[in-house]
Amino acid sequence: MKVLSVESRWLGITLDEFLAAHWPRISKGRLRDLVRSNDILVDGMSALPSDKLRDGQIVMVEVDMSTLKEIATHHLSLDVLYEDEHLVAVNKPAGIPVEPSRWGEHPLHLGGALLDWAERRQVEGPMEQRPRGLHRLDLGTSGVMLYALSLEAERYYRELFSSRMIEKTYHALVIGEVHEAGVVDAPIAPHRARGGVMRIYDHGKPSLTEYKPLERFRGYSLVEAQPRTGRTHQIRVHMASIGHPLVVDPRYGGAEGFMLSHIKNGYRPKKGQEERPLMSRLTLHAKAVRMVPFGGTEEIEIEADYPKDFRIALDKLRRWRPAQNQH
Repeated sequence: MKVLSVESRWLGITLDEFLAAHWPRISKGRLRDLVRSNDILVDGMSALPSDKLRDGQIVMVEVDMSTLKEIATHHLSLDVLYEDEHLVAVNKPAGIPVEPSRWGEHPLHLGGALLDWAERRQVEGPMEQRPRGLHRLDLGTSGVMLYALSLEAERYYRELFSSRMIEKTYHALVIGEVHEAGVVDAPIAPHRARGGVMRIYDHGKPSLTEYKPLERFRGYSLVEAQPRTGRTHQIRVHMASIGHPLVVDPRYGGAEGFMLSHIKNGYRPKKGQEERPLMSRLTLHAKAVRMVPFGGTEEIEIEADYPKDFRIALDKLRRWRPAQNQH
């Protein structure tokens, strides 16, 4: 049995948060299950995960925590865009999921990398600044990802998200020439017959995306999109619904990959070599986030530069498919 005394600095924290600080590699759901099954007691009595602790209480852990499955952590060279006492923002690489994949097909995930980042900063003792993911980005999307570093900050930022007080800006390479700004106001719901696919549906959840062209090419456009709601695949579904799917997005009408041969007439790969795509993931980048940070009074904007594949794709489009008229 392990016995932990609740010090004054933990006053008012919930039991599950207290446990997560001491065992950050054990999932919070598993810790809650241990509390509900009475494997973890407070002052020798049953408790609830949401119970708020008082100074001097004793938390009794009657299970050997070293035998439990841990969250996998990974050392990843993170591009930290912003950091304060309560928030860290990183530039998520494309191809790395935010959370562990269900079937283990992507063992490396951003949540594990952030936990490793926090553990390496921790000198000793429980982890008081445990990263908490505040939103999601698709596997193939790059860009700004936010993590709260305290429970109070997590609650604050989640409230900002729910009240639409966080402005998110995405840049997308889409098929077709977008000449004017517009708004897509169309409800979204899961597709009944295709798992993991969303669709426009009259009885779906209200969904609104504002968009405007940033740069046009012959047959393609770079578009800025600002989702005013937070639906799954919202930008992908909405842009496809107006005839401008992402250049790479086979699920919603785009290609499997963006090839130089698609835009350069007469292109031939080198003898004996197969053509490699300029981009083989979603042509979508979470460019910026704007909000008032926890404890602050003035808005800040956190911006992520384009990754290499996105820059190369734009350079090739500018060279081989310049628009006849940008006005």
